Order: sequence, then C-alpha cells, then structure tokens
Amino acid sequence: MKNIWYIILLLIGGAAHAQHFAVSNGGLIYQDETGTSLNKAVFQNCFCEVGETDSTGNIISLNPSFFPVPVQMNQDWGVLTKEGEFIKNSQNSAVAAVHTTAGELYLEGFNWGNHQPQLGESPVLNLLDSNGVSARKLYVNDFFKNSFLVSEDQKSWGIVDAELKELLPLQYIAAHHEGEFFKFSSKGYLSIRKNEAGSLFGAVNYKGKTVIPFKWKLISYIIEDEDHIYVMNEYLKRGYINIKGQTTLPFKFKKLPRELSDSNMVETEHYTYFIDKDLKQIGPKYQAFEKKGDRIFYKKENRWGVLDAQNKEVIPCIYSSIMDGPRLKEDPSFKCYIVVKNGMYGLITTEGEEIIKPGYGCLCGLSYFAPSNYYIEFKKDDISYKFDHKGQLVEKGGKGSMACFCE
Repeated sequence: MKNIWYIILLLIGGAAHAQHFAVSNGGLIYQDETGTSLNKAVFQNCFCEVGETDSTGNIISLNPSFFPVPVQMNQDWGVLTKEGEFIKNSQNSAVAAVHTTAGELYLEGFNWGNHQPQLGESPVLNLLDSNGVSARKLYVNDFFKNSFLVSEDQKSWGIVDAELKELLPLQYIAAHHEGEFFKFSSKGYLSIRKNEAGSLFGAVNYKGKTVIPFKWKLISYIIEDEDHIYVMNEYLKRGYINIKGQTTLPFKFKKLPRELSDSNMVETEHYTYFIDKDLKQIGPKYQAFEKKGDRIFYKKENRWGVLDAQNKEVIPCIYSSIMDGPRLKEDPSFKCYIVVKNGMYGLITTEGEEIIKPGYGCLCGLSYFAPSNYYIEFKKDDISYKFDHKGQLVEKGGKGSMACFCE
C-alpha cells in the first residue's frame, strides 16, 4: 500500500513540474521538472498556457499545449521537441507552425501576448504540403489547449487537434443564434447544436466528448458555473442542471437568468420573485412585476404598488389598480397615476401623494393634451366632477361624459 501511495505522489509531482518554460528577463527558458535548462536559447513566444503565477498575478511559467510545441527564437519560428531540440520551419519561419505528418500547419492570423497565442483578425490553420502548396485551410473561431474550434465554410463547425485529427465533426453551430459567445469556456466546455433545422442543444468538452446530452431547447451560451447551467426543456420550462446532468433547480420557470448574481429575478406561471446565488428566495413572491421606465409596478396579495429601480417602495401596495394618468397640454412633463382603492377612483402623484382622494365610482374623462379648463373627470352617484391637475374642482354637476369606465 505504501508503494502505491509513493507512485501516486511521484506521478502528481511529475505532472506538476514537467517540461515547461520559465519566464525570465522578458524571455522564456525551457526547463525540465528539476529546473534544468534543456536548451540554451531564450525564446520569445510559445504555443503555451499559463502554468504558475506569483502572488500579484505575474506569470512565472508556461506549459506547452502540445509537443513538438511551436516556439519563436530570434524572430524565427520552429518547433521544440520535448527533449529540447529546436527545428526551424521549412516553408516560412516568420509564422508559427505545427510540424505534422501531413506537412507544416501554419497558425496564420494569430497574435502573441505575454509570450502566449491570442486570436487575431481572421485566424486560420493553413496546411502546406512539402511543395509549399496549401492542402487544407480551416477558419479558427477559438482554441483551448490542443483543440481548435474550426470550420471549412464558416457555417458548420467542429473541433480538431494540432495534428488536424477530427475530435468533433464539422457539423455544429453556436448555441446563440447569431454566433455570439461561440467559444470554449475557461474550463473547456462548448455549447452547440447540429447545423440542421429542429436540432437540440447540448455541450461538449474541448476533446469533443459530449458532457451534456443534445436534448435541450436552450442552453447556457458559455458554461462557467458547473452547478447552475441554464437549460430549457421540451415543455419550454427553464431550470438549472449541473455538468453531470443532474437538476439543481426544478423546471418550473418562464424566466430565469443565464448567469447567477447576488440577486436574480425569476418568474413562474403565477409568481415573480428573487433568489440569491444559493437559490434561496429573497423577499416576497409577486403576482406581477412589470418594469416601466425607471419604475416597477408590482402586485402582491391582489394589490398593486410601485418600486423604484433599486426595488425600494415608492407607492405602497394598497391599490387594486394603478395606471398612467393623462398628460397635460400646458405642462407635458407632468405625470401622475390613476388609482383604484376599495372600488373608488382617485389620482396620485408618481411619488404616492394624493391629488384627488379615491372616492369616485367611475373614470369618465381622460383629457389628453386638452384645454386647461379641466384635466380629468370622475363620476359619483351619476354626478360629474371635473378637476384640474392640482386636484382643484373645476366643474360639478350634470351627467358629464357618456363613456365612463367603472369598477
């Protein structure tokens, strides 16, 4: 048993300190697991990923994404074997390339920052044969370790490795309908569906292995949170699953955020409410929650109120109805709300102060940009009451308007 643990620890230690590039004096020194240099040259760039960083985030070492690894030495590109031998590109030493059995695969349109590869403008993998003739060209949308998200026609995509071995057939498109967010996540996951009508969504890892079955109507565009992956099922209900496909939030939601924050609005068939990052409910459940400009009209226990943009109550939840009031011709900036309380109509300011106390059975006149002799008309016991925008009674008496809206 002791020997088994020794072997395991040896393997772990070896994996942590295998061949790497130490960042030194603005260059890269190729070393083995003991820190011994395997090549005396100082390299400028390599096709690598971050290995170690210091406490301030500065890169200490880089790990080759694959071998032989493309490297740049004294402005010339070639590849470096695991043993440290540098082999210069035969076709074009000005561009990074992978030396494959089929020819040199040039990484055209790539940029280099912090000694690592970055996608530039219109990057491609261009395979040249021994005569320098392009044998195959693939457009690159993203890469992760030894995997490239590529297409031959920029319509159907798949994954190949640095030897152009197909890890995922070139038959897929992005989860987002416009192709936005079409890239590997920081953990190497990719959300996709087949490029055919009616296909369903799923996810693969950077090696092309399916991690989430292709059975969803919608899925998170980029999977960063492995425990709360947004999906929509065949019944058009949203929920969360984890990377193993287990449900972490039941499928009962009409609306659900794709990414969790400290406060998240969710909506079922009957309620709107908020949950935190741990999926715990925050505050009450609302029967309705409607945003209009910088205000939110909400309904709770069959009563309406108004919140501001920070969800702070502006108008208490005491009205059976709240609606926008008419505008004023002489002051278009004036705003107010028509409210109904205990079956009676009234008028309040947008801050909740009463202009006309709810006490009228019908709303009869909405004087949109009307002359200023009256602003709004209510009726009570078949008697008409016409008010100006300050709540002053302008005229009383008679049947008033013929068309009235009554509770």
